[in-house]
Amino acid sequence: MKLQINKILALLVLAAFFTACDLEVVPPAEISAESFWETEKDAWYALNSCYSSMKAMDIWDEMCTDNAHSHKPWEGNFELVQQNGISTAATYGDYSFESIRLANNFLKNVDNCEMNENIKNRMKAEARFFRAFAYLEMTQYYGKVAIITDLMTYNAENVPRDPVEKVRSFILDELEEISKILPEKYSGGYMNESGRITRYGALALRARAALYFKNYAEAEKSAKEVMDSGKHSLFRMTGALDDAQKKEALEMDLYVDFNELGIDKEKFIRGMFSYETLWQKENASPSNPEYVVTREYMADANNYDWSRYTYMIPMSMSIHHGYSSFEPMQDLVDAYWKVDGKTMQNRISADQRAEDFKAIWNHAKDLSTDDYKLFATSNELMTYNYMKEFKNRDSRLYVTLMFPFKGWHGSPKGEFYYKWDPSVIDRNGNESWTGFSYRKMVSINPWDRFGSSDDYPTIRYAEVLLTFAEAHLMNASYDSDVRAALNEIRDRCGMPEIPVNLTKEQAIEFLRNERRIELAVEGHRYDDVRRYGSEYCNKHLNGPSYAPDGSVVINKTWDDRLLLMPIPTGAIDVNPLLKDDQNPGY
Repeated sequence: MKLQINKILALLVLAAFFTACDLEVVPPAEISAESFWETEKDAWYALNSCYSSMKAMDIWDEMCTDNAHSHKPWEGNFELVQQNGISTAATYGDYSFESIRLANNFLKNVDNCEMNENIKNRMKAEARFFRAFAYLEMTQYYGKVAIITDLMTYNAENVPRDPVEKVRSFILDELEEISKILPEKYSGGYMNESGRITRYGALALRARAALYFKNYAEAEKSAKEVMDSGKHSLFRMTGALDDAQKKEALEMDLYVDFNELGIDKEKFIRGMFSYETLWQKENASPSNPEYVVTREYMADANNYDWSRYTYMIPMSMSIHHGYSSFEPMQDLVDAYWKVDGKTMQNRISADQRAEDFKAIWNHAKDLSTDDYKLFATSNELMTYNYMKEFKNRDSRLYVTLMFPFKGWHGSPKGEFYYKWDPSVIDRNGNESWTGFSYRKMVSINPWDRFGSSDDYPTIRYAEVLLTFAEAHLMNASYDSDVRAALNEIRDRCGMPEIPVNLTKEQAIEFLRNERRIELAVEGHRYDDVRRYGSEYCNKHLNGPSYAPDGSVVINKTWDDRLLLMPIPTGAIDVNPLLKDDQNPGY
């Protein structure tokens, strides 16, 4: 379903425009809707505008954590949040009722359309899904939120925020109700396009919300319904490796001691590429069994995604423009398991790493392109201490980010060997400052040289498995059900099964790290660290993060006030009731 969401009628745009920071009431001069809300085609257009409001890749939140960084302050307040530099004047988060208003506009007017009643009721459930999704986003940022289920008139009284428990109940109740209305799948064609929200999309979002709310019973229940349906599964490659993958597979012998450690190389390599390619080309579509909720794109000037290409890679990796606006940090690299899937790499000091990097960089920095490639593919490479940090690691590390000297034969430029020059960051803002760049989710066939038209799994089945595992662990114990869910994820990526003998507390820490690795770059980290609590945040979100040369990328500062964001000044200006409602939002 490539929904027609570019230029969704000026009426709909104007009707939802007034404005992002207030409650978006209807202006007196609203364009008459009598000539629009008449046919099923009108309903189709209007609902498509709700689909266009759904977020896709949500890496921005991750750059407020210990996973990622953005060195460009004009693109967002990410560094401010990482350093506890937040206020109502320089807030973070989307305090906007736009998506909510779009849904309410649809729900109020669709009954005027002459159309099949069953389809109309189903479409109402779809609109309610997006409204619930928007409320989940808002309550995660701000706690209390005003629950608006109707279109407000221009002179309506300002509405106070509702208690957070009421908001949470509203979200969970809405998603449960609509899950009973939405179909398990769509037959295809006009009004029934594949890619629309299904019963299991609603349940998957409900499981996410309940997990965030620490309502583990409901999180487990909803996730289990998705799992038991048999409608979704993890994506796995079925065909032969392509030429680029074959070349990289040969070079992986430098990084993993397959024979010495008794590792099934074929399973490991296919696991790597199964994890990587679920985001790419023809696999990026609602037909992918892992895509539970899909944000679709149309490859035109009004509907494609810049972030998955231009913002994720440096100039050196791009065929046209690469801004390196989003960059993974050493903290994330350190989180990946060793190849045994249960132990961590020995940590070294920033000073020791800087010394190790200096030794290999002094050898490689003046090499020609051809000689650099020869060095990067030689046995000599792994004799340097710096490279030993990347030896025998989790398969997902090798396809989530690029680190110095690593080759990627299927990159947007084809064959590419990553070269991080610390002197460049003083001269070129479009190169990584952290020493690393992303590979996961990067579009390898950019649309119009700038962005991605690949569909995006807003919710994928791996998240559902992780949600079930955590919720069941918290509800019961570390048992075979938890291990079975996590081992599905491990099997797909070619990693060993998880340990059997863990206490519940050990299992909680283990699962948190597994979730961090599996969902890296997908924007869950900020929600996760806050629900884990102050002790966890103080441990992981405090202190400096370093680049390979020892330079400080960011000195993270955690404060519990970051558990929720302050209401923006602009919203307070238009809604006086918010001025005296600046408690933490609970």
